Amino acid sequence: MTVSFSKRFSNHFEFLSSWTYSHTIDDSTDLQTLLAPQDNRRPDLERSSSTFDQRHRWVTSAVLESPFQRTDDGFWRKLLADFTVAPIFEITSGRPFTVLTGTDFNLDFGSNTDRPSVGTGTVTSPFLPGVNFGPPSRCDVVIAIVPSPPLGCTGNLGRNAFTREELIIFDLRISRRFWFTDRFNLEFITDVFNLFNRFNVADVNPLCNPVGNTSCTAGEPTAALDPRQFQFALKLNW
Repeated sequence: MTVSFSKRFSNHFEFLSSWTYSHTIDDSTDLQTLLAPQDNRRPDLERSSSTFDQRHRWVTSAVLESPFQRTDDGFWRKLLADFTVAPIFEITSGRPFTVLTGTDFNLDFGSNTDRPSVGTGTVTSPFLPGVNFGPPSRCDVVIAIVPSPPLGCTGNLGRNAFTREELIIFDLRISRRFWFTDRFNLEFITDVFNLFNRFNVADVNPLCNPVGNTSCTAGEPTAALDPRQFQFALKLNW
């Protein structure tokens, strides 16, 4: 669902604001390398929000032109003439991620599907407050070669049960025209990306092995989007 508000350019000003709500649900997001379920007998338990699910996105932009002209009388009018200011403000919801143990507890010859159980242990992460992780506790089938749980067991934690931090970005463009004649002018442009230099999380640590540990760092940021950046340009118009 998308809702938009706009004001067409008039009186040296235009405005556009849009909000989008969406919810993507699947049982395996990557179409190139399909992710195996934690329990091959219960692929239905993998159904959850997609890895690329983004619930809310709000983007607001505007263009403001100076109402003054270089031919106006007065020092301040001439100084503030021919400026254009264009901000863009964006807020988006964080995307889901799955907490994994990093150990092949379910004995499927891989550790990329094993998840811990929640509410059954004492291992915590400072980045996921209020959640207690424990060893995999769903042991529906007894495997003769397995001496004891949690080997041969799966966790009760669902896929993509946690969400990364929201993304907040404020970009700004400021430009001014310098006129040489009525036909030729030089436009000086300054673009600032992530103006307030906010730390926006790009990815987090998904690992939490509750066996033999008292704490883990699941949910800890491991990558960030670009910090504040400046870009300058000159544009000749005729």
